[in-house]
Amino acid sequence: MARIKIITDSAADIPLHVAHELGVEVVPLLLKVDNQVYRAGIDISDEQFYELLLDGDHAFNVSAPNSLVFERLYRQLMPEYDYVFSIHISNIMGGVYQAALQARNRLPASMTPVEVIDSKTASMGLGTVVLAAAKAVNDGATPEHVAQLINSMIQHTHLVFFVDTIEYLEQSGLLTLASSVLGSMQRIKPLLLLDDGEIVPYERTRTRAKAIEGLYTFIEDFPQVLDVTVLYATTPEDVDKLLEKVEPIFPRDRVQIAQFSPSVASYLGPGAMGVSVFEGLE
Repeated sequence: MARIKIITDSAADIPLHVAHELGVEVVPLLLKVDNQVYRAGIDISDEQFYELLLDGDHAFNVSAPNSLVFERLYRQLMPEYDYVFSIHISNIMGGVYQAALQARNRLPASMTPVEVIDSKTASMGLGTVVLAAAKAVNDGATPEHVAQLINSMIQHTHLVFFVDTIEYLEQSGLLTLASSVLGSMQRIKPLLLLDDGEIVPYERTRTRAKAIEGLYTFIEDFPQVLDVTVLYATTPEDVDKLLEKVEPIFPRDRVQIAQFSPSVASYLGPGAMGVSVFEGLE
């Protein structure tokens, strides 16, 4: 049986204890808070990060680790594994994929194959793919099957979210909309979709209640749903409001609940909410 390793980054929003249980290696992104740089999940806890975010008086930035971080990790894993899948946040949302690719390209051809994959998503959109790949590996899947599973799940896993203010997304440079559109978004709570790795408007909603309703409608519109994760930043009380709506169409006890990690919340700001939906494979 092939020895396979799954690697991702901290933007996958997978709790570290879950990653450890499944043998997933999580590379921390770099969080810059004002002039201080932290490795996500290592130098700063989620609780410390959210205290700073709610303080409202700090500047946040997320960046990729140096490609040497990935190269060292790949070389370290080479003797132990026959194949490595390195699955990362959308290439459009930062330089993580490129850093991993540069590292892979510096490895000798004779070493263990490393496949670097742009998930074209983030948060539990990415996390859902990574967890499924890790479980397949633990069940004895071949590298070919794992590769097929990852690519299929990327096509069938979807992420939609809303933010309280687009200020954080604007500062990140991830919104490439015309200024007239951005101006109108300041006055509403639009649902935003990760489409082929890019953040695009999905639905115009004017209030938080309507935005939560929109998350429910997003789930409801799929003819088949196999996995749902509800995501929040600073408003866990709103999760129950969404779960009450979802329960008639998807069992409440099967809905996963996760807090956006600092690697993602830095882009979104306080008050953000979203859902990740895996619709199953054809």
